[in-house]
Amino acid sequence: MVYEPKVTQQEIEDNHKFFEERQRYYREKGLDFHKNRQFILEKTGRLNGRILEIGSGKGKTAVFLTRSGYDIVSVDTNEEMLKMAALNLAYENLLQKAELHVMDAYSLAFKDKSFNNVIMIEALHHIEDINGLFSELDRVLKDKGTLVLSDFNEKGMEIIDESHRQDGGVHENVHEDSFRGKEAANKWMHEKGYSIKSYEDSCHWVLVAKKQNKGRD
Repeated sequence: MVYEPKVTQQEIEDNHKFFEERQRYYREKGLDFHKNRQFILEKTGRLNGRILEIGSGKGKTAVFLTRSGYDIVSVDTNEEMLKMAALNLAYENLLQKAELHVMDAYSLAFKDKSFNNVIMIEALHHIEDINGLFSELDRVLKDKGTLVLSDFNEKGMEIIDESHRQDGGVHENVHEDSFRGKEAANKWMHEKGYSIKSYEDSCHWVLVAKKQNKGRD
């Protein structure tokens, strides 16, 4: 289902103030989301063709990609998160460059080989069924397409967990630690014949994988 946000200017401004405060807090702790996205795009090089983002979250990746000149499709099951992503995109006057969907990544409503690139950042540690997820990502990714995965390393996860504790909450729906998720993703892609390059910045690990040509589109 396409998500069509209804937001007011006051909501956009209030959300941006809170969002910037949170980003400042994380930077002071050593976790810079903007620099991480820059690092990822340096490793992928220019992305050509259609881009699908799995896990819109608050829109950090969507804003970075659209600000960098890309049009994207972004999906999330959580409408509250999609609204925050929409608010952050709207503040930058970039909402028209992102097509948002309420959608389950385990059952994507897109045709086979619909996208040249699939990107998933800071969401893998929430995934319960990695094999099921990657089977679906592989289905919608074109041959010779690029699959980009990134999530928190140990330092990054410590900062995130500390933030949740200070807010009086917990990091919800964490099914396994990020490093084990990386190992499982790497194993799955290796078995499927992807060529994989692995990187790490201060608070994240990054996998950039190329899908083999399995036949004509």
